[in-house]
Amino acid sequence: MKLNQSTSQPHLAAPAADPSSPYVKTVKAAYAALPRPKDMAKLLADGKAAEARGYYTPVEDERLRDAFARYLAIRVSLWEIIRRSQAAARRVQAAPETASRQDLHDFSIAFCAAEIIVRTGEYLIDLARKRDIIWRKLDEAERRYGIDRKSFTRIYRQLTSAYRMHGFYRACDIFDQNKAAILKAAPLEISDILTTLNLPTASRGDHLRRYRSFVKFSTKRRQLSAWKNILFSIFEMMGSDIADLKIPLVKPPRAPKRVSPEIMSTIQTVLQPGDVFVTRHDDAMSNLFLPGFWPHSALWLGAGDADILEAKKDGVRLRQIKETLQVDAFVLLRPKLKPEQIQAALATARSHAGKLYDFVFDFSTSDRLVCTEVIYRTYHGIGPVNFDLVLEAGRHCLSAEELINQGVTQGWFEVVALYGVKGNTLLYADEATDRLRESFKSRF
Repeated sequence: MKLNQSTSQPHLAAPAADPSSPYVKTVKAAYAALPRPKDMAKLLADGKAAEARGYYTPVEDERLRDAFARYLAIRVSLWEIIRRSQAAARRVQAAPETASRQDLHDFSIAFCAAEIIVRTGEYLIDLARKRDIIWRKLDEAERRYGIDRKSFTRIYRQLTSAYRMHGFYRACDIFDQNKAAILKAAPLEISDILTTLNLPTASRGDHLRRYRSFVKFSTKRRQLSAWKNILFSIFEMMGSDIADLKIPLVKPPRAPKRVSPEIMSTIQTVLQPGDVFVTRHDDAMSNLFLPGFWPHSALWLGAGDADILEAKKDGVRLRQIKETLQVDAFVLLRPKLKPEQIQAALATARSHAGKLYDFVFDFSTSDRLVCTEVIYRTYHGIGPVNFDLVLEAGRHCLSAEELINQGVTQGWFEVVALYGVKGNTLLYADEATDRLRESFKSRF
């Protein structure tokens, strides 16, 4: 035994590190992060509720996206393990009876990773294959989570493809026929997942049933997607043109907006992060198509280079207040929430920046947003705020006036200030509320 000269203590050689240890830890962490049956039950209950009302609420939307994004992230990590273990897996599959212990060890890790990918993917497929609203939601692009459009359809296609799944089912046969030897060679954590923790099994009959569902629903989805793209293109073309048009004779040509720089400066002295502007242009052509006196909304994030989050025809963008208040009238609403609740809401709001504008006004999707949908997805589910979408022109949506009505009537928002209604006077508190009440069909 050699002595360590610096300490004069016996020096023991450290055991050789297991090169597969990082892979085992990755598989174990991936398994621990997967949705459990109670989580899937909640997602199913959300889907049923969304199906009944015709749309997902922002809270339900976030819950489904979080689970799907988690699966996608886990899937990427596990595929890397499978890729690195392909050589050992091929040797085991070619001659399992004579495979080395190391190859069986590596095969167990790769097979466990594949089991997690496939079984969890099947959970999601079974969740969505009979409910088109869930499939459509999972297929939406969501840049905040790094989810591309039709990600779920691609996964569904992979997990129901006879060609792609042949290798997996071959691996399942190898595992079943050599289970004792593979589990003996497997790391303890992997053995636990494959046995004690009992991943559910799927048969080739399950695979065929899912494939038939995929063919049926993918055909339907392609038809709906093509139709929606045509509609969106038409609405985008019309909406972009209308946004720049003015109603003739309402105001003199080149007349300035009634909200002056002085009014902008004054209102900024009372602003707090989370405040909501609802605005109006007297002569905007869009007034003819949008319901009510108050058609537009924007969110004040706080003083800075870009202090407003607002959805307009160029998308959901951070803007300066001098752009947002280039209008003729506005009302300022303030959420009656705790500071930490407002900060949580604003963090959600900022995550939507960069999305496209939704010319179709489809609140059931969250990849494109309209102005009031920014407010809806910012505050719905925060504290007591629980907006109800209203069916208008065949779509569930939340108009600016409905936002005001629900927010003020339910006590979620208070009226802070108003300008431009029956004169160019800036009103506050009760006076502002009274004047606001007179400006549209209020319920408060």
